[in-house]
Amino acid sequence: MQTLSNISFKSRNSLVKDAGLVCRKVRTAFPYVSHAKAAHEASPEILKNKDIVNFILKREKTLKEYREDQRHIQKPFNRYKEILYCAIKEKLAACYDLSVLTELVLRLNGIKNCTKVSLTNAEGKLLNHSAVIVKTSNNPKKNIIIDPWLQDCGLESEMLTKYKSIYAKYFRKLSPNDKIELILRPQEKLSQEEINYFKEKYPELIINKALFTKA
Repeated sequence: MQTLSNISFKSRNSLVKDAGLVCRKVRTAFPYVSHAKAAHEASPEILKNKDIVNFILKREKTLKEYREDQRHIQKPFNRYKEILYCAIKEKLAACYDLSVLTELVLRLNGIKNCTKVSLTNAEGKLLNHSAVIVKTSNNPKKNIIIDPWLQDCGLESEMLTKYKSIYAKYFRKLSPNDKIELILRPQEKLSQEEINYFKEKYPELIINKALFTKA
């Protein structure tokens, strides 16, 4: 399995290398607790430890409470601030929150043609998962998917294949023969002044490299 640690350096595709830099930036900037991730990846010994499981469940409940509060925030700028607080101070995030933050990191680094996507199966049922798509050119074959929750990224066609194979265990409503569809979510509106605010407040989110220039 291709992991975050080797995406940037072993991929021959410069677009995927850049996506790997973004994926790594999000992962290091926002270490998080995720019950769903632990359920699939933690060892049986850890999952038998009631104290650990109860801790993770409690944190999951706290995340849901933050999410409920964020739903009532109308201005995107203020909503981003709350999601950042939750991820940085509380160390809480799931695929949706990480996708929001990935989109923000991309925009802070000058990438405008990016947006969150939700995954659905062939029947149009949501798979309860979010990622980010970057349109690097007018050629859809060069679209990149960055999935910060799975800590992976790649060309859209490659990632859709991975979702049905090595990552299928994460999706209950997905069968091997299913066709995955992507639902693009509207990009949140941020003024240049608001983007500059986040750049100044969170300089650690800036990547010292021009991204996706070789499409």
